[in-house]
Formats: sequence, C-alpha cells, structure tokens
Amino acid sequence: MKLLLSTICVVTLGSAGLAAQNRPDFSGTWNMDLARSESAAQGTPIKSVTVAIRQTPGEVRIETTRDGSTELARYLLSAEKPTGSQEQVGLFRWDGPRLVTTLVIDINNRPITVQEIRSLSASGTEMTVEINVAVEHGYQTSGSNAARSQSVSNASKGTNVFVKAGSR
Repeated sequence: MKLLLSTICVVTLGSAGLAAQNRPDFSGTWNMDLARSESAAQGTPIKSVTVAIRQTPGEVRIETTRDGSTELARYLLSAEKPTGSQEQVGLFRWDGPRLVTTLVIDINNRPITVQEIRSLSASGTEMTVEINVAVEHGYQTSGSNAARSQSVSNASKGTNVFVKAGSR
C-alpha cells in the first residue's frame, strides 16, 4: 500500500512539474500585424502597437506602446495589490497553454474589465490575443423603483495578431 501511495505521489508531482514546464513563454517584443488585427480596424485607425512581455512563474508584465503612448500592467497569480501602488495590477492564470490576463480599470467611476487570452503559434513567432472588454453602466430607474439601480453590461470582443520582433 505504501508503495502504491508513493508511486501515485511521484507521478502526480511529476505531472504537475511537467505541466508548469510545458507552459509557453510569451516573453519578448511583439508587433501587431495591422492587416490581421481587428483593433486596427475599429474606430480611429491605429498606426502601430508594440507589446513587450516579461514573464516569470509568479508575474507577467506587459508594456503596451500604442501610437507613441506607453502603458504598463502587472499581472499576478493572487489578488493582492501592492499597498499604495498606483500601477495597474491584474490577475493571470493558465488555461492549458493559453495565458489569460484580467484587469479591471476604473473610468468615470465605472469598472471596465479587460480579459486577454494569449496563445502562441507552433513556431512561437506569432501570438494571437483574444480580447474581451466589459463595461458596466449603472442606470437609475424612474418612478417607485428610483432607489434601485440597475447595472447594464456592454461587451465587445476582438482578436489581434502579433509577430515576434526579429522573426520575419
């Protein structure tokens, strides 16, 4: 019985280690392929987007430069935001080989949730990013229900393609 339990423990721990090792590394600098990206076709046309990713087992840092303006977001495995920090801090998790990041930002006292699901091509030179954005709007109802507030969600989705810098 002890031998069976020992074998199960070794196989289980070994499998967990292999799963962590098989996760793709998104680290590097990525340039948006404007011809294959939906964000490039929405609203005001964008000229260029570059994403620099630094990935460690417990943190993902993503620096996005869009038309000369740069934003940095940190993603952690736990929900603890550093005290007094003004930086954007979200969460990340793995869905198999896909990296899922979630960031909630506040615009005009309304939460906006941005979820990005990243996957790599077999060669590791292209990154596809599925973007889901949900904007919460609070509306007041009229009449006898005036004290009650309703929350209405507006959501949008899109897919962008990035090519690793220096891979063309």
